[in-house]
Amino acid sequence: MAVTFVPNTPEWMADPHASYRELREQDPVHWSETLGHWVLTRYEDVASVLKDERFSAANRAPQRRWDRPTTMVTADPPDHGRLRKSVRHRFSLTSVNAQRPRIQEIVDQLLDAVEPASDMEVVQQLARPLPRTVMLELLGVPEPTPSGSPNAPTPRVAEPHGGSSAGSRLRGVPLAPGTAMPSEAFFQEAIEKHREELTDDLLGELLKAETGREMSPEEVLDTAVILYGAGQETTAKMIANGLFQLLRHPAELEKLRGNPGLIDSATEELLRFDSPVHAITRRATEDVDVGGTTIQQGDKALCVLAAANHDPEVFHNPNELDISRANNPHIAFGTGIHACLGATLARVEIQIAIATMLARFPKLRLATDDVDWEGSFIIRGVASLPVTFL
Repeated sequence: MAVTFVPNTPEWMADPHASYRELREQDPVHWSETLGHWVLTRYEDVASVLKDERFSAANRAPQRRWDRPTTMVTADPPDHGRLRKSVRHRFSLTSVNAQRPRIQEIVDQLLDAVEPASDMEVVQQLARPLPRTVMLELLGVPEPTPSGSPNAPTPRVAEPHGGSSAGSRLRGVPLAPGTAMPSEAFFQEAIEKHREELTDDLLGELLKAETGREMSPEEVLDTAVILYGAGQETTAKMIANGLFQLLRHPAELEKLRGNPGLIDSATEELLRFDSPVHAITRRATEDVDVGGTTIQQGDKALCVLAAANHDPEVFHNPNELDISRANNPHIAFGTGIHACLGATLARVEIQIAIATMLARFPKLRLATDDVDWEGSFIIRGVASLPVTFL
């Protein structure tokens, strides 16, 4: 029987790795008529395509605009490097380490607010507000108010959909419910205020690039929007997913409690084990052999990061959570020139959030094992995570 790939069903949402394992073992370079994409599930194939300049990121509909790429996410060289250059130093290890005290302060404040109770809902009370606050402060913009963005559009991500050919377009689908996004007018107003008085923040850096004719006004706006959106949703899902998986594996939880110094390797393993970003799409600009199959010019490939991160050819016992895993070359943040700009910041936010939760709440446990999942085969995460700590 031919292997099929049917994502976004309730069964897939609850356990996508059963489907990925079947594809990887029986049809690792799989053509999906439904998606109009080649679906890649082996680590070697996924990593090679993401690093191969013969595959374009610009095939994707930009996350907010359809006519042309205006962000680093959907641009190829040389535009990719130009758009990324103006802000990349803000996400360097040195810059992020300087932010650790403030990130710790934000986590402490969020947990101070819930500690008098005996329980909390992690997604809404920690996982989402932490990266949102961090990114707003990095951009140098105030917390948006409901009155300030009454008609906020739902943030959208590009996702393969429908069509029976490789040429089918990608359409935007809403991100997870509850991810309120400020309106475009909110960002435009913030940019105008920064034009009046430049400040030492991300918006200031973008406007310096505009003044130097390295970015257009449209690119400044779109980069601000995508930094805000990307900087919070995937990190929020990783905090929630990671804490959920840790609490479901008591032996690993106790290992980390007994040795808090394992938080770095624990974070990497949680990223590998339950990656929130499941897939990235690329388009071949010429015929390319991938795993013994020719992906023809114009064909699109869905690089399934989450499947690659469970490839037994690379990871020993990939379906087991091991927070002390020594060899862990996961690609939860992608790889190649488009590897996630904010990976270092996301790692630090995850480390501080989870380590602080465990330190403050020694009796922390899941309120239920029956959680709901939300998202899609592009981004997937725990919808709600109720926990108790008394």
